[in-house]
Amino acid sequence: MNRYAFILLCLLVCLVVVGCGKNKKLTGKVTFTDGTPAKSGKVIFLQGDNFMATGEIKPDGSYKMSSERENDGIPPGDYKVYVSSIFKPPPAGVMAMPVSLCDPKFENPDTSGLKCKVPAPGNKYDIVLEPHPKHYP
Repeated sequence: MNRYAFILLCLLVCLVVVGCGKNKKLTGKVTFTDGTPAKSGKVIFLQGDNFMATGEIKPDGSYKMSSERENDGIPPGDYKVYVSSIFKPPPAGVMAMPVSLCDPKFENPDTSGLKCKVPAPGNKYDIVLEPHPKHYP
């Protein structure tokens, strides 16, 4: 390896190391249009084709974003946002397929219409979902 390639490699490693730890904390709440919180599921932030961060939705609808470790935040940038696994659980003791509660468009980054620029104002991004036309309680 020639000297210039080695120096370039060292600079690249330094930039990667310096760039780490720049994540921004991001929280929010997922609710339906009637104000009812989503009680489970995931919020997914997608940047380009190569970076994804997730946040687990708690029973009160709140979530905290994680990229590498739990609740470590996400790097600044523009993200497409979507949700997954927003289901109505079957009655206890009944074997049944889960039923989606939100409009299916919110389960796809290209159709959800949800976008977030990180850092977001107040480090918060709330999501309001339209209910599934057939399955919402």
